[in-house]
Amino acid sequence: MRRRRAVVGVALVAMVIVAGCSANRDSSGGGSSAGSEAQVAPAADQAMTEQDRSAQAAPAEPAGKAGSTNTASQVRLVDLSNRIVRTANVDLEVGKGRLNATINQATDVVRRAKGIYVGSSTSVPSGEPASGQVTFRVPVDAFEPVLRELKGLGTYRGEKSSTDDVTSQYIDLNGQLAAWRAQERVYLRLLDRARSVTDVIAVQNQLQQVQSNIERLQGQLNYLEDQSSFSTIVLQISEPGAAGPAGEPAGRLARAWATAVNGLGVMAAAVLVALVWLTPLVVVAGLVLLGLRALRRPRPAPAPDSGQA
Repeated sequence: MRRRRAVVGVALVAMVIVAGCSANRDSSGGGSSAGSEAQVAPAADQAMTEQDRSAQAAPAEPAGKAGSTNTASQVRLVDLSNRIVRTANVDLEVGKGRLNATINQATDVVRRAKGIYVGSSTSVPSGEPASGQVTFRVPVDAFEPVLRELKGLGTYRGEKSSTDDVTSQYIDLNGQLAAWRAQERVYLRLLDRARSVTDVIAVQNQLQQVQSNIERLQGQLNYLEDQSSFSTIVLQISEPGAAGPAGEPAGRLARAWATAVNGLGVMAAAVLVALVWLTPLVVVAGLVLLGLRALRRPRPAPAPDSGQA
């Protein structure tokens, strides 16, 4: 019995000791976790600050360090796809009284292709055939299908098309723009570090010139992107018997007659101008002659004295 009591007492003491140790471990563990959480925020803030500084300093690094991760993250890929400016002028002949209906149909065709209606001009003389011109802008991918569909709206009479490759110009402008933007970042950092008014004014003057060049280059890039993203289609529509866009005679005799009539008109205009200028001169000359004649008239001889006779 004594041995059993002793064993039970030792077991109880051991359990008390184990419970105390576990409590101490829990409290110490909680304190260490709270301390670690308190230290994480400053470390994260410091890491973020260092990362921001390295990102800001990345554009100023030389080209030889392009292998670094910061420099690689700053690389901006340029779209090297071909930039082609395409323009087409198409002549169509439609039935009598079909001018406005054809323009409406052409506008529907272009709108279905996500194109843009730019404008139109029409001529409807009294009692004569009508003619008109309408201009569209269509996406590059839809240029050929839209052109084929527009040709089917009437009798095809001819076409003038042109293409202009502006890819090299587009890439060159992109390179210049990237260089000027790098200079802008440098001047912005210098502006943050300026301590005197003189330094601030000097940096701002340089920064304004750089930003002006950036805006100019960006405008040229936007224009090339617009011209190469949308092609231009000019549709010349005429009814049978309507005069052509240029209004020039077709045959040699007609052209010779037109030249002779134009020359006669020029001569008549020159004679009219000469008459207008010479009329006041003739009037003045006539007045001068009349005055001279009046001065040259012989005076009458005086009558003889009767007393002397």
